Amino acid sequence: MKVKYIDNITFKKMLLGAAANLENNKNIVDSLNVFPVPDGDTGTNMNLTLQAAIREINNLSESTVEAIAEAAANGSLMGARGNSGVILSQLLRGMAKRIKGVIHIDCKLIAESFQSAADTAYKAVMRPVEGTILTVARETAEKAMATYEEYDDVTAFLESLLNQAKETLSRTPEMLPVLKQADVVDAGGKGLIYLLEGALAVLKGFEIKPEKQEQEIIDTAEELKEYGSEDEIIFTYCTEFLIKKPTKTAEEFLSKIYDKGDSIVCVGNENVIKTHIHTNNPGQILAIAVKYGELTNIKIDNMKEQFRERQKQAKNNVKKKYGFVSIGMGEGIQKVFTDLNVDVFISGGQTMNPSTEDILEAANEINAEHIIVLPNNSNIILAANQAKKISNKDLHVVPSKTIPQGIAALIAFREDSSIEENIEAMTAAVKEVKTGQVTYAVRDTSFNGLEIKKDEIIAIYDGDIISHGKNPEDEVIKLIKEMVDEDSFLITLFYGNDVDKETAESMVDRIEEIAEDCDVEIIYGGQPLYYYIVSVE
Repeated sequence: MKVKYIDNITFKKMLLGAAANLENNKNIVDSLNVFPVPDGDTGTNMNLTLQAAIREINNLSESTVEAIAEAAANGSLMGARGNSGVILSQLLRGMAKRIKGVIHIDCKLIAESFQSAADTAYKAVMRPVEGTILTVARETAEKAMATYEEYDDVTAFLESLLNQAKETLSRTPEMLPVLKQADVVDAGGKGLIYLLEGALAVLKGFEIKPEKQEQEIIDTAEELKEYGSEDEIIFTYCTEFLIKKPTKTAEEFLSKIYDKGDSIVCVGNENVIKTHIHTNNPGQILAIAVKYGELTNIKIDNMKEQFRERQKQAKNNVKKKYGFVSIGMGEGIQKVFTDLNVDVFISGGQTMNPSTEDILEAANEINAEHIIVLPNNSNIILAANQAKKISNKDLHVVPSKTIPQGIAALIAFREDSSIEENIEAMTAAVKEVKTGQVTYAVRDTSFNGLEIKKDEIIAIYDGDIISHGKNPEDEVIKLIKEMVDEDSFLITLFYGNDVDKETAESMVDRIEEIAEDCDVEIIYGGQPLYYYIVSVE
């Protein structure tokens, strides 16, 4: 049976089906890393972006085609996370622009909305790269515009466009050498395929439901918004931890702690149990937990203390000239930025990109004439710039791509300078810092002639893997040899939560042997994923 057009009810179901299909397959998209490092978050970012769109759709008071498309565009704009999420939000925005005022969608409107989506997404990216989700969107739109007159059945038409999208995706490794080296297709493009497949399946009469997902553990700062006064906080300590290689199930562990606090989240599998609880006796909880396996990633926050600090900040209504938002991961990293007068530190970075809305909310907490955002990650810059465009505050983005670059930018800041002078000086400072990372490979791969095995330690400099081995400290030395030149004067080592203090501090002598003209600083960063972040100035 031919389907000549898509009405509002079908359109909404198709968007819900597309979102469910992406959610069910986001881990596959995440696994398509272009490097063998643990930064596979494209599927997660696209999913979180689309879930924000779905929430907006579900809150509609009217469900016309136009209203649904506009809600999807607005929701995804605010919820956009990472480059892939921002691009997805622009695809939805472009689609919404074309179907404004329509009652139903036929083949011609599908083609024109695809074209509008691709055009809008390309304009949003300063330097579009072919071989990415942009290419898949563009070539699919071109196919749509060239062939829509041949079809009077939207189902058959969308099938042809899905086939085109898949064919383009299969060619992305030929367009982008880094994909070919890692033997993967583009992750964002694969995410777009799942969206199209989900929408088409619904159009054909299939129902796609999101599979059961883990409960999300909310950040403590976010939880504090629920309380109107300190007296409402019955359980003082927000306690989080992981149990590695548990001897019992999450359900069995939960049965031992369910009556010892509130706001409990306890989920996991045979490899790890993730736990969050508000309690007045975190030691008791940890004493129980340690009987079930090895504990790691322990975090205990005094919520009453944090609430008092928040109240104190809220009372400070004196508008200052400058305010700062910075993004990063690790308690040590946070302390460094706080000591450099950052007002709001957003916990995020690799694998956990904050959304446009997160950045806007952080900026709105600051009572300042000018607010400067430091993304400290290349995958967050687009979301930060999107926040700048829609903020009603004077928001500026310094394009820092790493933690050391963000720190250098803050050091270059001068209170008595104009905003224009500061942005210029901070942006220049970013370019003067070299950054390297030591992490581990998440799978076997071949890259730049290097044969790398899963779990091997790898050193990354300027986006390239330069060496690999068995020992993080040895890779640091290889990295520094590559980074230091005759103009270098300072080497800073930020060690992560998987490195002990004694091991990190023992690196000073080794570094001074190969860079005797440089000062060496060792700082606890507490960052996950990366054993070391290396800064050379």
